[in-house]
Amino acid sequence: MSKSTLRKELETLSREQMIEVVLNAYSANKATKEYFEFFINPDVDKLYERFSREISKEILRGKHNRSTARISRIRKSIKDFESFNPGAERVRDLRLQTVGMLVEAEKTKTYTDTLIRGTLKLLNDTILYADKHLIFDSSMHDIDIIVAEHSDRSRHFRAFLKRNLELPDSKL
Repeated sequence: MSKSTLRKELETLSREQMIEVVLNAYSANKATKEYFEFFINPDVDKLYERFSREISKEILRGKHNRSTARISRIRKSIKDFESFNPGAERVRDLRLQTVGMLVEAEKTKTYTDTLIRGTLKLLNDTILYADKHLIFDSSMHDIDIIVAEHSDRSRHFRAFLKRNLELPDSKL
C-alpha cells in the first residue's frame, strides 16, 4: 500500500477511530511502539547511544580473530536510526562513527571481502548522504581523520578506503 492510499483511508476516519488505529499499531508492533515513544519523548542522544551500542556489538562479533560482523545488520541499524528522523547531522555522525569503529576493529580482526567492500560502500554512501544534506564540508574533516594513514595494522585498510573514496562530482 502506498502512502497516498493510506492517507486517503486515514482521512475517512473520525478522531476516535484514528486514536484506536494508533493505539492498535502501538501495541501490535515493537518498532511502531519505539517510534511513538520517541515521538512523545524525543531524546536523540539516548536513541543515538542505543543504536551506537547495537552497531558496536555487531562489529565486535568474531571468532578466532576473524570478524563475523554482518554489514547488512550494521546498515539496517543505521537505517532504523534514520527512520526516527533525528536530524541529518546525527545520522551522519552515526555513519561516521560506524566507519571509524569498523576501521578500528580491523586492527585486531580479519575481515571478509564482503565486510571490506561493505565498509567502503558505507563510507561512500556517507559522503553522498553528507553532500545531499548540505553537510559535506563539515564531514570531510572527520572522513580525513578516519582514512588518515597511521603506523598500526589498519594502515592498509585505511589506504584502501582512501584510494577508493568516491567524492561527488561537485566536490572534485
